[in-house]
Amino acid sequence: MELRHLRYFIAVAEEGSLTVAAERRLHTAQPSLSRQIRDLEQEIGVALLMRSARGVELTEAGKVFLDHARLAIAQVEAGREAARRAARPVKPGFAVGFLSGQEVNWLTETTRLLGPELRNIEMTVSSENSPELADGLSSGRLDVAFFAA
Repeated sequence: MELRHLRYFIAVAEEGSLTVAAERRLHTAQPSLSRQIRDLEQEIGVALLMRSARGVELTEAGKVFLDHARLAIAQVEAGREAARRAARPVKPGFAVGFLSGQEVNWLTETTRLLGPELRNIEMTVSSENSPELADGLSSGRLDVAFFAA
């Protein structure tokens, strides 16, 4: 079973039509899509769709299979994203806090000073009042804060 079979089946089930799924979602020819769905049904060994002039409906087996197909696709997507994240080097975090309302005045200069380092760090910015900024510095939640004394 191939992932495209699952994607095709999901599209047909959600559209309720082989023609609509082929044209609008999958950008393929309807006869090719029909063949792919038949191949999937043959591999599974049960009918997943009831075909009629009005479109298609899921059989009971199709309803059950749809949930599993969606889960399988979601797992593959999650795996793909996890692999991409693992391949990216982890950037150290740098948390900057600004006094509420003063971000516009200080953010440009802060980013200018950090300059080339911004490519190597994951900078987060927060906007808070002076007591929260002081607490963020003392707790280590913020690396630097700009606020009035």
